[in-house]
Formats: sequence, structure tokens, C-alpha cells
Amino acid sequence: MPELSKAWLDDTTLRVMTYRSGSFTFSLSLDLQGLQPMIDRVNDAQQRFNKMPALPHIIDQMQEKVLASSVYSTNTIEGGEFTEEETAQILRIDPKLIQRTEEKRLTNLKQAIEWVKQNSQQPDHNQLRTNDGQTITMQDVFTLHRLVSQGVDEQTNPPAQFRNNQPGQKTLVGNAAHGGTYRPPKSLDDIEYLMQAWLEWLNHPAIMQQSALIRASLAHFYFELIHPFWDGNGRTGRLIEMLILEQSGYRFSASAVWRYYQQNLHQYFALFNQCRKLAEQKQPPAHQGFVRFMIEGMFTTINDLHDQANSIISFLLYKNALNDARSTKVLSERQFNLVELYMSLLSAGSSALTPSELYKTPVVRGLFSDKTERTYYRDIEKIVQSGFLKDSGGKLYI
Repeated sequence: MPELSKAWLDDTTLRVMTYRSGSFTFSLSLDLQGLQPMIDRVNDAQQRFNKMPALPHIIDQMQEKVLASSVYSTNTIEGGEFTEEETAQILRIDPKLIQRTEEKRLTNLKQAIEWVKQNSQQPDHNQLRTNDGQTITMQDVFTLHRLVSQGVDEQTNPPAQFRNNQPGQKTLVGNAAHGGTYRPPKSLDDIEYLMQAWLEWLNHPAIMQQSALIRASLAHFYFELIHPFWDGNGRTGRLIEMLILEQSGYRFSASAVWRYYQQNLHQYFALFNQCRKLAEQKQPPAHQGFVRFMIEGMFTTINDLHDQANSIISFLLYKNALNDARSTKVLSERQFNLVELYMSLLSAGSSALTPSELYKTPVVRGLFSDKTERTYYRDIEKIVQSGFLKDSGGKLYI
């Protein structure tokens, strides 16, 4: 049986020999020059996003939207059963009242995300520190796995305990549809040693000075390669990636990028397998595809966040103008209430309605219970003329 050993081949490459799982090599294996233009675009977009107005109302709405989207996406990657709307509703429930295992997974993820944010806070939240990493510890890994696994009725997945496959007990990662299956290390000795080596490599000064985007994506890649726990490896790996990004100032995008992974699920899994096979064949740059995918996902995600924030700002400006119109008598109290009711219907998921469809809704019929239909249409005309509703194709839009 070979001896456990580690050897640094250069500043960014650590080769490890295990007892039973053969050799592992932690390295960059990237065309850094080829990645730099996209990294610069991501960092420019993130810096601009971080400088957007940090008004409490904007931040609160963004946090709620991104939290629901992130939890939904990472849970769906693992086969979760809830829609994004159902996820948002469950996350508003007190975790102490949650009983079902599937719902508990969602509240667990919420608590894990909150832990990452609390343990990544810096004096200046707007400062992007693209090449100034912080250490990741084994305790961080155990804490995150414990948070995603706590209270879940899974006898075979004890929180914060590494796998130790018994003779004949198999662990397979992936499937044929996404590029093939992979058998990760099985013995506890090998897993413990590889996790220690992973942290040594991840926290080495030469790796810490790399772009946080590269360090985070490779931390995620190698964690999934080791696959240290019985279950929850995907969720924990994405949270580790999030932790590294949050530490470097990638606000909101650090977890929002999970939607990109979920929307491009085949590519996400297939690139993991493709890069794993290229590394086994020692074909550089083996990790380029997976890292580029993550960086492109961050760019798409940050642009989406810009759009979301701009929509919230526009809506706040609209609300202020609407309140001013009421106070200056440009709109009557009834007309103001009609707009408010329609806004409530749209925010609850209703599609745009024609004036006649809107008039038939119970809330609007109640508002005009002592008025004629003609009065209703005159109010609609006044609201449209004032610019607080737009008539497009016969339907009303805010």
C-alpha cells in the first residue's frame, strides 16, 4: 500500500498520493491570459453594481429576490420539488414550524446563506477585492455541511462527517446523460488527507493571489471531485464557492449565479466531467471550460442584477410620483386606489388586463360598488392621460 504523501511541484501545483485512491493533483491548469478579458468584464460590472444606491428598500427587495432565487436554484439542481414561488413562500415561514424534510432543506439553505454573509462582512461592503483572498478552514466546511444537513431525516448522511465506504459500498457521481459517472475516493483516510491537501492548496499564497473568480470555481471543482460527504456535496460546494466570492466583495452575485448553473444544468455537469477527464489525461489547460463557464455565468448574473435593481429603483420613483399625484389632486383618491389595486394584482402574478377585464375583478368591483361603469372608464382614461397606466394593445401596463 503506498504511503500518504504531498509534494509541491511549483507554486500552484500540489500532487498528493493517497492510500487507496491513487494520486490527485491540485493545479490551476488554465490559460490565464485567455480568461483575463472576461474576468475584467465581470469585475467592472460588479464594481458598478456595488456602487448603486444602497437605499434600505432597494437592498431589502434585492435580498429577498436573490435569496429565493438562489435557494430555489441550488435545491432544484439536486432534484428539489418546489417552484420558485413556493420556495419564496416557505422561506417566509419560521424554521421552527417546518416539519417536512423537503421544506427543511430550503430553510437549511437559507440559514447557510445567511451564515456565509455574516462570516464574510468587511468594513466596506462596496469594495471589490478581486485578488485578495481569505483563508477557508475545515471548520467552515463542516459548518456549511452541518447547516444544509441539520434536522433532515437522512440516517445515512450524518452532518459534518466524511464518508467511509465499507467493502462493496459504492458511491457514484454524475450520470451518462451529463458526461459519464465518476467514482470518488472511498476510504475515510484518503478523504481526510485529500481535504487537508485541498485546503493547503486553496490557502497557499500563490492561489490566494489569483482572481477570486478562479479560486472560487476551482475550490468548487476540486471539492466535488473529492466528494467528501455522503450527501449535500453539491450544495456545500456551491456554498464554499459563495463564501470565497462574498469574502472578495461579489455582493448578491455570489449566490445568484446558481440560477445560471440551474438554467444550464447539462453544461454545468458535463464540463465538470470533461475537465476531470482532461486532467486525468494531463491535457492542459484542463480546467478552462469549467472556470470559463462560471465566469460567464457571473457576467450574465451581474447584468441581471443590474436590471433587477434598476427595475426596483424605477418602481420606487413611480410610487413617489403616484403619491405626489394624489397629494396634489392630479389623481383622486379613488383613482389612486384603482392604480394601487391593479399593482397588487400584477405583483400577485396576474398578467396584464384589459380595462373590461380589470373592471370584472372583485377588488375593483368593490371599489366602484356605488359608482357607474362610466365613472370607472373615465377614471381609467384620466389615469392613462396622467401617465400612471399605459394602454398597449388594449391592455393596461404600469
